[in-house]
Amino acid sequence: MFIIIHNVYIIDQKTGICLLHRKYGSIEFNQDLVSGFLTALKDFSIEFSKGSGELKVIDMQVFYLMLVFRDGVLVTAAADKNDDAKITHKILNDLIDKFSEKFGNILEKWSGDIRLFKDFDKIVDELLKLGRIAEIPIRIPILKIYKKDFKKSQSRLEKKGLVLSEDDLRQVTDQKPEWTLKRLPKQVITQGFLNKKQYEIVHLADGFHTVSDIAEEVGIPESKIQGIIDSLDSLGLLEFIQIK
Repeated sequence: MFIIIHNVYIIDQKTGICLLHRKYGSIEFNQDLVSGFLTALKDFSIEFSKGSGELKVIDMQVFYLMLVFRDGVLVTAAADKNDDAKITHKILNDLIDKFSEKFGNILEKWSGDIRLFKDFDKIVDELLKLGRIAEIPIRIPILKIYKKDFKKSQSRLEKKGLVLSEDDLRQVTDQKPEWTLKRLPKQVITQGFLNKKQYEIVHLADGFHTVSDIAEEVGIPESKIQGIIDSLDSLGLLEFIQIK
């Protein structure tokens, strides 16, 4: 099991003060710095969109920041890229609605005491399901020559009451299972479907590597790895498994 939304911030647009912060994942931020940074982005976004308060998504390489600002409140979430942005956007809007409903009048004459908002953390936790609201399964490519042995290995885990999770994928395994030594027929090279380099790369599609993992391990852009995977998929040489 894995966390999708790492942090959520509710920020007063007028002062830039963080009214409430909930942390669910591993990404760490300094709240004061984040509040100033996001408020500055909010001001730019409002000016750019002529006050319409459009959604803003900022790519931070390994995760993204989603900003929604309305009714004097800026709400932002730091989320993994596996997240469904549409779901996250809707939930952040719902969060603003509930926050404004409860504290709208208070914010108009707010004196700066953030303790007034402390109990709202329970509502945030409930809405975001402790950060898992927008979770979607991870699709992992696996060559068909590995699938039978992979399933056997997973069956042995299940008998022990264990299942493969994303945490397992994040661990580097120096000792790979023996069945991952199998290789596709060399005809995929001689017939021009793959070159020799690609031929070696595709054998990382072992059920334990995502497309991103493969790209990182071999130092090749993910888009190129995805192209190789798509080619193998069209040839019927691999399948995908899903992990939540």
